[in-house]
This record gives sequence, structure tokens and C-alpha cells, in this order.
Amino acid sequence: MSPESGRQCVPFWLRRPLLLVKGFKVDRDDPDLAALSALQPAESFVWGVLPHAARSFAPCILALPSSMALTAALGYLYCRILDTHEDLILDLNERRDAIRNVSYRLKALRDGELSEEPPLATHQCKDPRDEVHALIAHELPRLDPLFIGLGIDVQELIIDLVDDMAEGMLWGADAFEGQEGVLDGDPQVRRYCEAVLGNPIRFAARLFALTERGVGELPHELESACMDVGEYLQLANVTRDIEKDLNRGVAYDIRLKPFLHGRGEGDQEGLVRVVRLELMMRALKRAPSYLTLIEGLDLRRGWMGVSAIIMARFTERYYLGCSNRVGVATPAQDSAAKVIISSWPALVSVKWTRRRLLRLDGQLADLLTKAAEISPQ
Repeated sequence: MSPESGRQCVPFWLRRPLLLVKGFKVDRDDPDLAALSALQPAESFVWGVLPHAARSFAPCILALPSSMALTAALGYLYCRILDTHEDLILDLNERRDAIRNVSYRLKALRDGELSEEPPLATHQCKDPRDEVHALIAHELPRLDPLFIGLGIDVQELIIDLVDDMAEGMLWGADAFEGQEGVLDGDPQVRRYCEAVLGNPIRFAARLFALTERGVGELPHELESACMDVGEYLQLANVTRDIEKDLNRGVAYDIRLKPFLHGRGEGDQEGLVRVVRLELMMRALKRAPSYLTLIEGLDLRRGWMGVSAIIMARFTERYYLGCSNRVGVATPAQDSAAKVIISSWPALVSVKWTRRRLLRLDGQLADLLTKAAEISPQ
């Protein structure tokens, strides 16, 4: 590849082990912003910032087949940029413009038009992790040569992803604004989860279908499964950050409205526990759709199976921890390294992959039963 392409010359499959090791060593609480910004070429920047941008997604993306990994990483970073604009730009009009600009830029690049530098957004960062996310957003043009180097069909998949996610985020911005910082009811929470993670899951499934079969469209049942899986995964983020979101003036349950911005009187801790438990139970009811999606994609042995197992195990690992927070006793969690290493049999056996996913389904169903036993409802 030429330097202008932004790609590295060493094949990805040779770099994969080192990138996984580097990802484990990343200190997300003390990032070296100058070193990250200086990474060259663009592909090195992508792999350098990805562990900071994605907790469990980074190793899952690195475990994808070589033909998909960089494209998936690029799509994820565009999603992270949208998410950063949503979370860290306080002015509503500036936030909307910044979110729309990502889509405009990609369409201009697709059409061969030289896109101008995007306006420098005003991100209000509260910690080093926010600062890394703001860095990625400010470095949006660094991704241009990688996007230009993709085939037109893949470019369209990314544009669809960004358009759908941006539309959902703009709806969410209006909903939060009109309801004084909260979402009201299950349908709104569902729509928000579809926008933020349902669309990226759908993108990954469409990318796999396009790579394997040359057609990036999905049947209706898999489209639905993607949205269920997106809700299952996004509710992990929601339940993890309830207290942090309250402090920044956001809640995904209207009962928490009195406690926005650190205000309110009463048993906030007790109410948060109830909301976290209910949202976790809702997520666990969506968990079987993960197996539906994986089986519907007809995965063969190889790296795609490894990635699917890693994602499933990391999500299970999170919900075990969440269960402990709400009072459900669960066994000790495996380390991240053990999760990844123990997923490698998927490289050689489709049957093993299915058995492992079925086992995880059973464990999550048991977890849901235990959670229901302590639910006040």
C-alpha cells in the first residue's frame, strides 16, 4: 500500500497478536494524548486509539477476519465520534451540527469531493477518557484516506451506519431536551439503544454478509435480532453508568428525574439499585437473540467465530458484575486475558462455538431467574 492510502505494509494477520497484547497494556485512565496523536500512518492511529475508544469491542474487532477488521474498526470510530459529540458537546445546536457533519463528510469523500476541515467542536471533558474521545473526534480527517480506500459497497455500509446512528442520536437529543434530561418509558429506551448499538451490530452483520456472500442485506428476522442484540449490549453501558449519567443530567428512567445533576432528596441509592436491576433483567431477556443472530449469519470456523465468542463472554462477564451490584451472588469472573484465550477453539470448530454459546445462554437465563427472585415487581 502507498503511504497516501493510510495503510500499513505488514499484513494484519501478522500484527494481530501484538495489537492484542498492546490493547491489554493500555492505561485508559492515563493516556498519552501526544503519542496517540502522533501515530502514523492512519491505520496505526486507528489501532492505537481503538483500545481507548472501545472497552470490550477492541479485542472483538481485532479478532475479526483480516478482510473485515480494519473496516469494522473504522466504522466503530465513526460511531465513537458521534457518541463523543452527543456526550461532550453541551450546546444543543453545536451538537446537532457536529453529528450531521460526520455524515456530510463521508458522502463528500464518497463522491470524490475534497471535504473541508470540520469545525473544531467544543467538547467539555471531565476526565482523561473524555479527552481521548475528544482527540479522536478532532482527528476525524485522519480517517479520510482509509475510507477513500474502501470499495463503494463498503463505503455505503458505513454511510448507512452513520446516517442511521446520527438520526437516532438527533432524536435522542430532542427527547432528552424536551423531557428535561430523561427518557420516558420502554419504547424510548428501545429506540435509543437501537440507534447507539443496534445500528453498529447491524453494520457488522451486513459487513460479514457482504464479505462472505457479496450481498450486504439481511433478512427481516436478522434485522430484528440485530436490534435486540444492540439493546442487550447498550443496556450494559446504561446500567454501568447510571450514577455518572445522573451527575451530567441524563437518566434512562423517569423515576430518576429528581436526582439529575446531583440534586434531590431521598433514597437515591435504593432507587438506582431498583432501576439497575430492572434494566439488567430487561437486557437479559434479549440475550437469546445473540445466538439467533450468530446462527442466522451461518458462521464458519475461523476468526469470526472467535470474535463472536469474545463478545458474548465479555458481555456475560459484565452482567455477572452488574448482578453483584444489585445483590445477586455470582461466581468470580474470568480475567479479560482468559476470556480471549479460552475463545480460540472457535478458530477450528463451529460445533464448539455453538455449544459454548448455548451454554452462555443457559447461564444468562439462570442469572435472569435469580434477578427476578429479588425484584420488587
